[in-house]
Amino acid sequence: MSSGDNGSGVFSSVKPPAEEKEARRLRSNGAWKAELRGFGSGHAPANYLKLRFDDVCGGDGCAALRAELAALGATAPSCVYARKLPAAQADLRHGRLSVGGKHLGRHITEALTDGELDAIIDDDRTGGLDVLVLGRDGQRYGFKCVYAEDTGFYRLTGAAEYERFMADSNVVKDVEEGKELFMELWAFRTPALRRKGGGGRPSVGGDHPDGALGMVILFFDLDADGLGDELFDDDSITIKQLLRHYPNKGSEEEATN
Repeated sequence: MSSGDNGSGVFSSVKPPAEEKEARRLRSNGAWKAELRGFGSGHAPANYLKLRFDDVCGGDGCAALRAELAALGATAPSCVYARKLPAAQADLRHGRLSVGGKHLGRHITEALTDGELDAIIDDDRTGGLDVLVLGRDGQRYGFKCVYAEDTGFYRLTGAAEYERFMADSNVVKDVEEGKELFMELWAFRTPALRRKGGGGRPSVGGDHPDGALGMVILFFDLDADGLGDELFDDDSITIKQLLRHYPNKGSEEEATN
């Protein structure tokens, strides 16, 4: 009997259970993807997009990081997220770093291909998107990027890697000492880590011509770096704070985060 034939010679439009389940999954993923892409509408580009990586990490303190990026053949990193770090993020029991959150994560979403976004949204099936994270000293950390539908945040997960990353970055120690930290997330691409599927073809989430997604995550002490004199709120920071690397180009204009 042909597929869809109900035995009377009449073809039924009812899909087999497996096909219907797959159709529902694709519809759900499409809806989530449209919602995430839609968060960029109605919001001006955040002013942290104006930051240049060479101005932030051009000194000797970032030599190892720049060398690692060069070894990876990486594209120039671009800042896609900047925010005061909640002290709760230093609790290693979380095992994850939450970033973004609806319109606050719109520039992270813009950095993702549709295939990568599918892998992130459908993490129950894919396990999430593999993302290489580099610290200030050029250390490598292997994270998975997933999307928390209940909170609207992207999450970089991996308990052991999270603990190692937070310890190496002195985040736990700094927060325990009462320091207020500011976090910048920079996205780059590298052909060195291009994911491959069956037959050597790019795998799901590996569909960008410049290669796999990677991230540089930097932390700054607000007091030590002269940023504590500016006020933060839940949604915005001033361009003066973000452009601290341009000492002669400060501005009072606010940036929507």
